[in-house]
Amino acid sequence: MSRHAPSRFSLVAAGLALAGSVLASLPASAQGGMVWEYHRYVQTNPFDTYLGLSYGVPQTDAVRASSQCNIGANWVYGSLTLAYDVSNLNEGDNVEVEIMAPGYSMYHDAMVVKPQEGTWGISVALNLNDPIWGVMASRNMLSYQVPGGAVEHLPLSGLAGVMGQYITDCSRIGDLRS
Repeated sequence: MSRHAPSRFSLVAAGLALAGSVLASLPASAQGGMVWEYHRYVQTNPFDTYLGLSYGVPQTDAVRASSQCNIGANWVYGSLTLAYDVSNLNEGDNVEVEIMAPGYSMYHDAMVVKPQEGTWGISVALNLNDPIWGVMASRNMLSYQVPGGAVEHLPLSGLAGVMGQYITDCSRIGDLRS
């Protein structure tokens, strides 16, 4: 099980604001046109660099999942933010989420995020060497659930092509040049 201090999520919240509206929970019939994209904006100061993955409709705020590279106090990590019905929970609540794919099932600590724009969900801070990154790059579908809540499904087709570059760039964010 992955455990992280809540204070490390402050960068996630800032990243969500920087990245714009994150997480549009759409019914399956409305998910047409959604793709995985890698966004890379390298700045001289690594704290101003944005490295992020998103699954959504390009050039809209219809995003179901995202990951952003973050620099924490003692680590560089990827936040994984997933659309989820958290209407009965409060912003910042700590929850547990089970992430599942063929041959993989793991519980992670997560935090409820409710940005002012966009829809709500959960965010998990993950080490760059966490097995989930490889699972996401090698499977076609991922499922996730907060215990007692609905199971959500996330298509992963098209992610493998950009996942490796995202993890590589994130692991060396301090050395990147535009």
